[in-house]
Amino acid sequence: MTISSLTFSNFSRSTIQRVQTQLVDAQKEFNTGRHADVGRTLGRVTGNAISYRSQEDTYDSMLTSNKLITSRFQLMDNALSSVRTSADDYSKALINGTATGTGTAALVQSAQQGLQQVLGAVNVSSSGEFLFGGTHANTQPIQSDNTAVTGLYGAVQSKFLDALGISDVSQATQAQVQAYFSDSGYTKAGATTARSFKVDFYGVPAVPANPPTAAVPAVPGIWDGIADTGGAASTAYISRSEQINTSVNVNTDAFKDTVAAYAMIGALDISKMGDSARQALTTAAQSKLKAGQDGIVKVQADLGVRQNRVEAANTLLTKQKDIVAAAYDRLEGVDQTEAGLLINQLKTQLDATFAVTGKLQGLSILNYL
Repeated sequence: MTISSLTFSNFSRSTIQRVQTQLVDAQKEFNTGRHADVGRTLGRVTGNAISYRSQEDTYDSMLTSNKLITSRFQLMDNALSSVRTSADDYSKALINGTATGTGTAALVQSAQQGLQQVLGAVNVSSSGEFLFGGTHANTQPIQSDNTAVTGLYGAVQSKFLDALGISDVSQATQAQVQAYFSDSGYTKAGATTARSFKVDFYGVPAVPANPPTAAVPAVPGIWDGIADTGGAASTAYISRSEQINTSVNVNTDAFKDTVAAYAMIGALDISKMGDSARQALTTAAQSKLKAGQDGIVKVQADLGVRQNRVEAANTLLTKQKDIVAAAYDRLEGVDQTEAGLLINQLKTQLDATFAVTGKLQGLSILNYL
């Protein structure tokens, strides 16, 4: 072995570098609880640790997504509750209303306010997405500006007058009103087919070809003029194998019936009607409003079921995440107490090495000899 000042210097330098590297690794292991170099430590089983980490990221992503879904459900439920409460209040007003012209202005005004309220609720959005738009999340589900409402009222009144064969609502009779707002409809003089509010407002869906029956094209209704009828319910995975609907489509009967009830009162000048005709109209509106309320309750119940499914999925995802976290921790984890002790040892060793190095630098080969 060659003895020289350079040999002493290089030995001290390499020792310091080695201890400093070990100290950095030990500090990292103490802070993270993982091996400083997982690949070097685990070798061929490193892939298992990477796989477990990837699975944990997937579970974290799904849990985050499910939080957003839960928030959407809550916002939709709040909107539906407000619609249902307003409809309940207006239904009571219709029941308590008299069959005379007294107070009809208040009923009409309340119907107009109720319509605006339900349209606003249906158009609720979150993070720039309309919650009741389904797959058309970037499109407003239903038109709610003054022009759209005026057009809606105009269409309802025009269809009503044309179906009954009259020029003013004051000419409508009780029998005509009852027939038109029933499923069977009213057949005016000279007509061969009956007309009903159900077809005029809701339209008739297309019937696909089914030999030997030919296809029947859709008949658009008043609703088609104000609502986005093209979107379907949006879906999302709440676990690795379970998918649910995350929206409520605006074209559900619950919304159609509620809007129809308000439009029936708001569009037709009931103050001009006779007592019996007006009573027939308010009775028909009550029936539509009740159907809308029942429909909203069903939608809210369905949202509750979906919410429970999300919560159950979250419970399962959390358990699965804990399992894979424990699995990779067994591979990558280090004892942080031991890492702390090693840090202290290395610091002591480093301090001693520096001290020795300082003394060596003051020596020469003559001192050694």
